[in-house]
Amino acid sequence: MKILLFEYAVGSGEIVENNIFEEGKLMFDKLLNSFLNDGFSVVSIVDDKTSRDYYNRSEAKSYENRRFSFNLLKNIPNLEVYTPGKDYKSKLNELLANRDIDMALIIAPECDNILYDLTKIVEEQNVINLGSSSKGIKIAGNKYLTYNKIKDYVKTPKTFSLKKYIVKEVDGCGGAHQVIDENHIIQEFVEGESYSVSFIVQNRGSNRKIYPLCLNKQYIDEKYCGGEINVSHPLKDKIIEESEKALKRINGLNGYVGVDVLVNGDDIYILEINPRITTSIAGLEISPSLSKLLVDNVFEKELTYKLNKGKRFMRKEFGFEFF
Repeated sequence: MKILLFEYAVGSGEIVENNIFEEGKLMFDKLLNSFLNDGFSVVSIVDDKTSRDYYNRSEAKSYENRRFSFNLLKNIPNLEVYTPGKDYKSKLNELLANRDIDMALIIAPECDNILYDLTKIVEEQNVINLGSSSKGIKIAGNKYLTYNKIKDYVKTPKTFSLKKYIVKEVDGCGGAHQVIDENHIIQEFVEGESYSVSFIVQNRGSNRKIYPLCLNKQYIDEKYCGGEINVSHPLKDKIIEESEKALKRINGLNGYVGVDVLVNGDDIYILEINPRITTSIAGLEISPSLSKLLVDNVFEKELTYKLNKGKRFMRKEFGFEFF
């Protein structure tokens, strides 16, 4: 069985911030190894220049997870790897149409409709999608649409859509200002500890099941700094229950889905629903593997699995360190 695996930061050739590339590579490496170890053939797109420029800016000997080379990937059995060329979307479309692909898994950001557009390409080629449908991404990939879907069923920070505004400091000078448009929201600030819950959602035909995988601690300091996977918490069952309530409000979710949660005392707030693979999988230790579970999921098989103690990982100057 041949699977196309595409991760945006690694494969698009677009310039992304270092922290986004680091997270993208963690997810790409984890799933690539998982699919290959499970005996699947993999087709992927990897931009040599993007990865090379990043690694040349770092001290590659410092961290194992920085050993990344297009030439090395070309020599891995059962792996076909291509460069994106001038247009990664065209290359993706070409591979899906001409390489006898059975299934595809897209890892990409929701911003600028990137995940939505790439998923539409998979759907239009009639290739089995291991992730959420474009319909599910359309809602879950939009914070305001998600808020409207879940606000009557779970606690979630009050969220408001915007028209076009100018924001100035009350004592600003020199005409300094910031323009905020309709692509932004205003959200109530809520104190609390950051967690996420990893799920596999089975949403094929009339069969809709939600499989909770694990609760994860998130380390956030203006950006994602790492996490601890499969943790305990006195409210763990309740956190999972509230997350499932939110998932049930959005049609089209499928495969791996992450829910971001804020816990303040006994209060549980659902922040976001991520209709895609999240960085938490880097520390996920599960049997059978995540890749096998995702494939079994699209065939509507009953999923049974065992969670082992997850890993803790933290962002360093370059890349992540695992503990």
